Amino acid sequence: MQQRGEKCLDIPKFIVLVAKVDSWGDGMNPIDFQILVGDADRQWLEARYFNGQIRPMSRVKVIIPAGPDHPDALIDACLAFFPEYFESCPSLIQVVEALGNVSRIDFHFDGEPSGWAQLREEAKPFFKYLVIYKAELQKVNGVEQSMSGWSFFGEDEIHPYDREEVKDPYGQWQEKQAQRRRTRRANRGKVPKNA
Repeated sequence: MQQRGEKCLDIPKFIVLVAKVDSWGDGMNPIDFQILVGDADRQWLEARYFNGQIRPMSRVKVIIPAGPDHPDALIDACLAFFPEYFESCPSLIQVVEALGNVSRIDFHFDGEPSGWAQLREEAKPFFKYLVIYKAELQKVNGVEQSMSGWSFFGEDEIHPYDREEVKDPYGQWQEKQAQRRRTRRANRGKVPKNA
């Protein structure tokens, strides 16, 4: 999510899983949607839906909170990404109409949309009944990826393929598959010796 000409990485630092409390299951399932939270030049939140019936407010894909780890960021994200849950809030329609056809709500640069503070207050009693889990993302394996001079490995980490004794396992697998294909082609039409 590159904004205002600054470099950034679109790697979430944690995810938030959201389910309705009246959902059947074990209290966590079924998960209706997840919110990816990432840090770049500014913190951002975006939704990924598991329940295809949920639609965001307007065309909102991303919200940018007023600041990193802002206390209202999560309720704001739930309002933006799951407005039908808060449909009994009187000011919801007014806020949706005021937003128009936006795809991003930027609380940092643009401030709160018209009527948002009132909507947030009306939504708090409903918000406390959502089942929400937070999970931090930590890279445990994988190949380095880069984007415009950025490295996804820390400066003190050693890339696993920088050392000579480590071979690329995917490349080895590809070579074995190619050798098997060559052998099969060469043996087409030949009668097996033990037949």
